[in-house]
Amino acid sequence: MQRIFGDRSKIDLGSSIYRDFVLNNRLYIDKTRFIEHVINEDSNVLLFARPRRTGKSMNLDMLRTFLDCSQDTKDLFRGLYIESNPVFGQINSRPVIYLSFKEMRVHDYKKEINLSIIDTAFYYLKKDQLNRRMQQVCNDDIESGRALRSLIENIHEVMGVRPYLLIDEYDKLLMDNIGSSEYDNIREWLTYLFESAMKDNPHLGKCVIIGVTRVSQESLLSGLKNLDVFDVFRASVFDGDFSLTEEEAVELLAPDQLETAREWYNNYRVGDELLFTLYSVMSYINNGVLENYWGMSGSLDTIIDALNKQRADAIAYLISDGTVIETSIERRLSLKRLRSGSLSDSSFYSFAVQAGYLTFDLHRRSDIDDVYRLWIPNIELKRVWQSFILNEVVNGSEVSLRDIFRYIADTEEFSHSFQDFICFQLSSYDVGKELEKTYHVLVFGLILGAGYKCSSNRERGYGRYDLLLEGSDFNVIIEFKRARRDTEDLELLASQAIEQIDKRKYYAKFSNALPLYKVGVGCYRTECAVMTVLHE
Repeated sequence: MQRIFGDRSKIDLGSSIYRDFVLNNRLYIDKTRFIEHVINEDSNVLLFARPRRTGKSMNLDMLRTFLDCSQDTKDLFRGLYIESNPVFGQINSRPVIYLSFKEMRVHDYKKEINLSIIDTAFYYLKKDQLNRRMQQVCNDDIESGRALRSLIENIHEVMGVRPYLLIDEYDKLLMDNIGSSEYDNIREWLTYLFESAMKDNPHLGKCVIIGVTRVSQESLLSGLKNLDVFDVFRASVFDGDFSLTEEEAVELLAPDQLETAREWYNNYRVGDELLFTLYSVMSYINNGVLENYWGMSGSLDTIIDALNKQRADAIAYLISDGTVIETSIERRLSLKRLRSGSLSDSSFYSFAVQAGYLTFDLHRRSDIDDVYRLWIPNIELKRVWQSFILNEVVNGSEVSLRDIFRYIADTEEFSHSFQDFICFQLSSYDVGKELEKTYHVLVFGLILGAGYKCSSNRERGYGRYDLLLEGSDFNVIIEFKRARRDTEDLELLASQAIEQIDKRKYYAKFSNALPLYKVGVGCYRTECAVMTVLHE
């Protein structure tokens, strides 16, 4: 079955208007199975929580285009999956109310919602068909939280068909205003808007809500007992309806692109599916360059605010050697706690998974809490964490680490400069009980932050080196040794670290002939000694 349509040279990375893709022959993926799944779903209120840049808005606009009873849109779905499906008989059968919170701002969100409601009213109804409540909304421009329910009731009464309500990016306005003085007012008003429209409303056909997170009981959707949530943790027929599946990627990408795309943009789990990041793959095809497209297209402020030292250490090790974190997950996020910065570990990691920065599998079930394994799924996401997270936690000084390494050929001067640089950082960095690990994580983060390629704890020779820095004109192996008491000679420990590099031949099988420097670090609390030797 064909899944990819349109001209592969016409890639639109900014639009989510389904009609434009079809009429302009732009490259698009047949996701019309989503229409079938929504229509056949028994629940009346559906919430889909997916990371950004996964085609959520496009799917919602496609559903609106299919259902809208004011138009004949059959030609826009010719040759697609849905045309041969029984639900195709329901095309252009419903009025559709569409609300998008994507571009709304705190100072005018009530007005924008009200204007969308009024526009929809006049799209489906004549002026003399408006009931008393809707006339008041339209004539007096009342920004009422009940206006949405009034519109639903009015449309059903006049047209005899229960409308669909589609809500895009339902959580964005709140997420954008976490920590602001207006947060509580926004939450209370939107809660009333949503509950009045969806709760026990016999005039509503079905509601489809799309966002990034699944919020908890104290938030917008707390009163909706008929809400059915399809988040990334839940396996369902909707798993492959967003993002890019393996089958779609095979059809979309050339063979020489496919394996590279798997390494860079694949392995994000939704239910039972491992998916590619749609926006990144399309950007890769469009530009022909492997890049951190997803990370460059969004903000990490909320993640950074919740990233304490312990969590930063865990993420650093995920980056360095592909380990996993085992943790419980709080699938419903508390926006109140997110707002206050008091997230538990289970909530923090849940947010990181739901927002797309980590992926997961279910490790084992428990009567109390299920245990999940979390990891960074691909190269792009490793770059995201390196570029944005580690740089926030491990702040640089006025001295440039890249400048220090630039003069590594003067091994004695480099050792002094590198030692001073590390100690400067440690003055504001917690030294925990696992001293060697603390130095390891700190230096690893600093090197990544300086823009070097760096790997950690990889097998080479007769053991595992601590860190390997690969520069454009030199390589560096770094080994750490910790003192157990303050009377130990740190310079001797640094020397022993270099001896370990030689004894275990961590330098074996280098593929290039660049100069190789061996760096030993002896450390105790916030004191360290550094020794550097050029490998002969």
